[in-house]
Amino acid sequence: MVELIFFASIVLVFATIYLLLFTENATKSYADYVLSFLLLMQTWSALLYLLLNSKYIFEYPHLFKTALPGNFLIAPLSYLYVRIVLFNEKKIKTIDLVHMVPFLFILISYIPFYALPVSEKLNIINLTVKDWSYSYKIKSGLFPEKFNYILRQVLAVVYLIFQWNLVIKYKKVHKTDPIQFQITNVLKWLRFFTWTTTIVLFGFLILTFSVILLPGDYNKLFVIEIPSLFISGAFFAMSSYLITHPSVLTGLPFLRYRQVESDVVKDKRYSLPYINENYIIEMEKIVHFFETEKPFLNKELNINQVSVALDIPSRELSFIINNHFGQRFTDFLNKYRIEHITKKINKEYLSNFTIEAIASEAGFASKSTFNLAFKKHHQCTPSEYFSKF
Repeated sequence: MVELIFFASIVLVFATIYLLLFTENATKSYADYVLSFLLLMQTWSALLYLLLNSKYIFEYPHLFKTALPGNFLIAPLSYLYVRIVLFNEKKIKTIDLVHMVPFLFILISYIPFYALPVSEKLNIINLTVKDWSYSYKIKSGLFPEKFNYILRQVLAVVYLIFQWNLVIKYKKVHKTDPIQFQITNVLKWLRFFTWTTTIVLFGFLILTFSVILLPGDYNKLFVIEIPSLFISGAFFAMSSYLITHPSVLTGLPFLRYRQVESDVVKDKRYSLPYINENYIIEMEKIVHFFETEKPFLNKELNINQVSVALDIPSRELSFIINNHFGQRFTDFLNKYRIEHITKKINKEYLSNFTIEAIASEAGFASKSTFNLAFKKHHQCTPSEYFSKF
């Protein structure tokens, strides 16, 4: 059961990362990269668990314990991800490099183990497969294994407290429905994300203290399976939520900074965060760009190119199109393409061009895409519409 849940979670995680970073209109923000790296760290741990449990680890002994240093990044990355989304941070801060110190500390301590001959690693793996608690007893790095596991749990608890503090204290109410709707959705996701992080931590705490308090019973079903179900179930729930609620990945794109006079230093100004609820200027800018420049005629056009052309952050542009125009970017694009065609339609135009040529000239990549978009816009097929002329 645990193996199946982990496997399904891994599939969903790779689908999520594809949505975040590799789709045509992916915004690829700082938050997206942090979340993707966090998911990869969790996935690597799950993969090594499956390799060890299925005994395929004997085929790849050099991978044994490679996930342990990365586990020290999971709690800091979870905290940073929540902070980045809530405060719309654009890039890494120098001070944030401090969060990598425990990871580097543990990574260096494991270098002697990673340098061991394959024969010695295979012997350790064999003993571990026979008795899982052996992996906690043997000194693989420069420090006792129990020290590493306890340090990890202590750090995870500290980061989780900070993470919950951010989520609980972030409460903002706005009059504009789209703004409030997006804030509610994102905060709901961040609470869910923090809850799953809490459950995973709870599972690891059970495993760690089982080794310390019940060393002789560690191989019993309830000691391994129950906490493993907590961990795998929470991992699956988090990855499932992202796949079924992709809108939360746009985050809070409407947080801006306004220059205001400082009360502390006279004649000085500083940036104060505020929520922009009036997007009339940006909306007019978008409409003017599409009507005059006709960028939609480019088959390869994506949201990042429009973002650069309009000097509007892609995450914010996505929010405006979704919530103020009430359409996804693809539908918004296709609407202009279809209107471009319908404005040019006459008997002579239809006599000189095939449907494929008409669709291609308007920026559609294929006839099938054109047919679907046209029917969605006009509630009839292109052929039915053109027959009127």
